[in-house]
Amino acid sequence: MKKILAVTGIRSEYFILQPIFEELTKRNDIRLKVVVTGTHLSPLHGNTYKLIENDGYNLIKLETLLSSDLLSGRCKSVGIQLMGLTDIVLREKPDWLMVLGDREESITTATVGTYMNIPVAHICGGDRVVGNIDDSVRHAVTKLAHLHFPTTRENGDRILKMGEEPWRVNVVGNPALDSIRKQENLSYDYINNRLGTNLKEEKPFILLIKHPLSSEIEEAENQMRVTLEAVSELGYSTIITYPNSDAGGYDMIRVIKEFERKYSFIKAFETLPRDIFVNLQRKAALLLGNSSSGILEAPFLKLPVVNVGNRQKQRQHAENIIFVPHEKEKIKESIEKAIFDKDFIELCKNCINPYGDGYSGERIARIIAETEINNELINKQIIY
Repeated sequence: MKKILAVTGIRSEYFILQPIFEELTKRNDIRLKVVVTGTHLSPLHGNTYKLIENDGYNLIKLETLLSSDLLSGRCKSVGIQLMGLTDIVLREKPDWLMVLGDREESITTATVGTYMNIPVAHICGGDRVVGNIDDSVRHAVTKLAHLHFPTTRENGDRILKMGEEPWRVNVVGNPALDSIRKQENLSYDYINNRLGTNLKEEKPFILLIKHPLSSEIEEAENQMRVTLEAVSELGYSTIITYPNSDAGGYDMIRVIKEFERKYSFIKAFETLPRDIFVNLQRKAALLLGNSSSGILEAPFLKLPVVNVGNRQKQRQHAENIIFVPHEKEKIKESIEKAIFDKDFIELCKNCINPYGDGYSGERIARIIAETEINNELINKQIIY
């Protein structure tokens, strides 16, 4: 019986990890506990630990998020998290640590595992995203982690170029697609009753998810304002989820609340349940903003995406994405193209998804369970 301690700090990350958790709990040779930290314990971001709790997982709470909208606040949160996670690992004595991506919990988990000789399984390494601290963190975690699960062949090749031993690198696809594949279809009536909205099948609506960029935090407020000015002038029903906890997020939320008060067709939520979110992705005319969902999940759903600004630029993507700057008229033109351009809509319907087939969770669970924990695993070699 191997004990796995998985760490998650934000809702989008959990949506990707949950299919892995589900497969791990099916096995009789694995025992899973989940450390919830970061925005999961934040009322401002919807107390999303409750979603994980309702899914039946055994939780350990680690409160680390400072009430700050500054880069220094995020840095201090890393220190708090590192101390707290060290104590948890000392108490729980896991065989494996598991973490995803490129945020605070990624670097703290990888650091704790490396210093305490506990193997770290890293999901979604090898990505390339320009202009954000997440890119540097992700690659740093790769150099600390012991087993890698990139989502695409290109990302796997990038990990190999970093000098990682090939046997450590397992290209598995994006586990979030497992959740989408398994999620039942919900009716418009059901969604409207849950959200208090008035969405209709015959009327296009926009799903908007926009986060601040660490290299552009002074511009975050204006970037959200320009995007919402474009939305408000077009007048389509728009569902917004709040940005993440990065510096600049508070400014964005203030703008969202301002526009929500002013326009009845704009509706914002701190967070959304997974079943609702997946079905909104299925039914939306487009995904607007700069969320990784547009890169990782939208091509699986053949969903048009308008990606505004530099976040997600140069990340591997399918043909369903229009990249535009923070210019109101160009955003409006791109939204209209995504809704009405038949050629582009057909292109989206036939786009090639580079992120897998929706069966990643079982692959990851099996590889972790079957990997022997020994000196070869713990003592990493750099092969370049």
